Amino acid sequence: MALKIVLAGALGRMGLEIANVIFSDDAVKLHAALEYPGHPDIGKDYGACAGKGNIGIPVLSSIDSVDLQDSVIIDFTTPKASRALLEKIADKNGKIVIGTTGMGKDELDFAGIVAKKIPVMISPNMSLGVNLLFVLTQMVTKSLKDQFDIEIIEAHHRFKKDSPSGTAKKLGEIIAQEIGLSYDEAVQNGREGISDSNRPKKEIGMHAVRGGDIVGDHTVLFAGMGERIELKHMAHSRSTFAHGAVTAAKWLALQGAGLYSMRDVLGL
Repeated sequence: MALKIVLAGALGRMGLEIANVIFSDDAVKLHAALEYPGHPDIGKDYGACAGKGNIGIPVLSSIDSVDLQDSVIIDFTTPKASRALLEKIADKNGKIVIGTTGMGKDELDFAGIVAKKIPVMISPNMSLGVNLLFVLTQMVTKSLKDQFDIEIIEAHHRFKKDSPSGTAKKLGEIIAQEIGLSYDEAVQNGREGISDSNRPKKEIGMHAVRGGDIVGDHTVLFAGMGERIELKHMAHSRSTFAHGAVTAAKWLALQGAGLYSMRDVLGL
């Protein structure tokens, strides 16, 4: 039996990419499509809105009427919307994959509380390559500690709302943990002006580039005296993230309550 997918943020860029994967994968099927209250396409046939023709599934503004049995929610919305969704499904035995970026400590802490009741998988990036980048970044930082200066450079399309990206923040968190600091203690967002002192040893430089249609590039630069190491991932298509999200949903369908990441899904 095909796994039922409830798609939140169904008409966003990622929602439409995920829908394409769902429509082409016999192991899953679209069960419901959600958008924010007031969206102009609420009540319309989702297939028609997505350019696939009528499929008999309307765009809904709430998950309240959706039967969540034997289904997994894939959520690419906003931090506020993701939290509201978690509140609604906590007592409905829902299962949810969250790819929303820009989630803060409050939202993540709340997700951890909800995960004591239901399976929750959160990842700022669903691609295999980026999750390998997380692992490699941790390995290199653990080996070098503060011997090399570390900078993170990320680039995305001109429409991306959050800066730095969720993936860049995750990289910063991984590095900060390895050098014994919190993210806020270690990260320096951009630089300008004239400094009266040398670069602090344990500082993590964070730089965000926005322009054109860049899908997503992330570089971690380890700069030493006389040499440097660069770890880089470049996404060529959003379909990479969409396939990862559907893979995560299939995996989460078999899990019990708990807070998971893409590293759990991929066995990294």
